[in-house]
Parts: sequence; structure tokens; C-alpha cells
Amino acid sequence: MIYMKRILFSLLMIVFLIQTVWSNDPPAGGERLFFLGHPDFISGAMSTSGGGVFAPEVVGSHVMGVNPALAAGVQRFSIDAAYTGLVGTGGYGNAFYAGALFPSRYGVFSGGVQGAFLPLDAMNLGNTLLARAGFSRDVTDRLFVGADLYGGGAFGGADRADWALGLDAGFVYRLGSAAFLKNARYSVVIRNMGKNFIDDEKNIYPGILTPAAGFAALFVDKEKLSAGFSADVSFPFCQNLVFSLGLQAKIARFIMVSAGWDINLREVIKLKGDGVHLPFVGIGIQFTADMSKSGFMSRQGWQKTDIDVSGVWQQLHNKAQVFSVGMTANFGLQDEEAPVIQIGDEE
Repeated sequence: MIYMKRILFSLLMIVFLIQTVWSNDPPAGGERLFFLGHPDFISGAMSTSGGGVFAPEVVGSHVMGVNPALAAGVQRFSIDAAYTGLVGTGGYGNAFYAGALFPSRYGVFSGGVQGAFLPLDAMNLGNTLLARAGFSRDVTDRLFVGADLYGGGAFGGADRADWALGLDAGFVYRLGSAAFLKNARYSVVIRNMGKNFIDDEKNIYPGILTPAAGFAALFVDKEKLSAGFSADVSFPFCQNLVFSLGLQAKIARFIMVSAGWDINLREVIKLKGDGVHLPFVGIGIQFTADMSKSGFMSRQGWQKTDIDVSGVWQQLHNKAQVFSVGMTANFGLQDEEAPVIQIGDEE
């Protein structure tokens, strides 16, 4: 703990020294660049605690970008893929994400690739490709920790040919019940510890050395209905403030609806009314697919596969419209029973 305090203090001192000589003003949408490829980034309100309705055993690899510790509870191999379209003045933009989670006896390994191709006037961030690799594990039943390393390149648009290389690290602590709340969690993560993209005016995006913290919990926990909220705040480069609030509800165990809102203080100040985002709305459906007729799937023990399909819409700054759809598949059955240990001969 002493070493962690020293590391945190050193990082804060570095940020303070940089700020005395460098005022960062990223291009519009730059702070969101790493959060465009998957609908859960938006419908989950970029929650570092996993969102209002959180099931740690069924998350996808994309959570690395928000808080790599969120994947620590996964028990099954999973894949996820998503596509995002952006419509605004000046054209049409695209973003994607594809990745996988690999649980093991040591922890959960994760990997993914994401890209964004944004020639819009409203979000002129050029073309970027990024790869991530992460690791997370449950230190205790309540404490999840994780980190991921990312790297990639950019070309065209608001940036010159450029590269990025950085590290994210964070934790999630599960409080359990707190007053009338259930499944309460709080989290802290430091994102973008490294070098990110730089535009022609020497502005970094997304902001480096970005601390973020959040809280999430259920306020309804019934058999046929679960509902919860999340609240998060982040400080890109410690020179800006981004706040997000999300509401989620799971109906009849298979329908997920979500809504929420976020605000980027610097963009609101800079763009005035055009910097205000509208609330997002999203929906997801969860179902189980029977794979028993596939010889390969049966040999892996994946006769049943849980699939989550989701979609979301939001209007961002400068009236840019975002539509995103995605899928996460968890292979095999969830182990819900503790192992039975027998000592001695059975009579």
C-alpha cells in the first residue's frame, strides 16, 4: 500500500509539472475516441464499476478500455464484436471492436483490436487502429484488479501520422449491500498512462494520465426485474472534467434497457450549445444458443452458449448521430455451484 501511495503521488506530481507548461485542448470528440467501437461503452455510461446492472461473469473484453479490472470475474471463454456508425456534417464515420477473454487458473487474459475512421467535420479525428492486451484477477471475492497495455497508429484528419502506446490500471471493490442498495460497487482507474495521439496544434487526445472513479448499485432487485444506476467522473490530463450518469434495467432476465447522459465540460465551454450531448437510449437481448449439434463445440464442452446482442443511439456534440450494435458470446455453461471436496472413503 505504501508503494502504491508513492506511485500515485509521483504520477500526480508529473501531471502538475506538465500542466505548468502545457495546456491541452484536444479536438472535438477526442476524449471519446477509445469509447466508440462498442455499444456497451455508451449504454454502460462508460461506467468504471460495470454499470447499474452488473454481472461480472458475462462481461466482454471491451471493458479493458473502461476499467480492465471488470473482467476479473469471467469464468468462460468469450468473444465480442461490434460496429458503430456516425453521421454528421461532412460525411459518415465508422468504428469497430473485436476481442476475446481467456479465463485461466491464474486470472483472466484479454485481447482486442479497435479502429475508428472519422472524417466528419463534427469529429475530424482521422483514422486510428489500436490493439489491447490485458490481465485481471479477483484478489478476493470483493476486490478485482486489472491492467491492460494498448498501442496503435493514426493517420489523416486532425492528426499527422502518429502512434500511441499506453497502460490502464484499476480496481473494483464490491461492497455488497449498502442501505437500500444491492450489489454496490466503487472503482478507481488511471487510464492512458503513456503517449497518445497528437494533433497539428500539439494537443493530446485522448488526454493522458486520466484518473477516473465511479459508483454503481442496484436499487431494485427482484426475480423478474433488476434496476440500477451508475455515476462516474474522470479528469482527462487533470485539465478537464467528464461526468456520466447511467440507468439500466433488466426485465424478465433477458431484456436490458438503458438510458443516461454524459457531459464533457471543456467541450461545453468551447462549443457552447453544440457541445451538449443528448441522453442515450439502448436495448439488449440475452439468449442461450444450443450448439450441441456441432462436433467441435461439443468437444470443447460448449454445447450451450450465452449470447448478448445490444444496440444504442446517442447524439453527441455538433449534432453527430451515433448508432452502435454489438454481440458478446460466452461459451459453455456458467459454473454456479461450489466444488465438493470429499475426504476419506465414501461409505
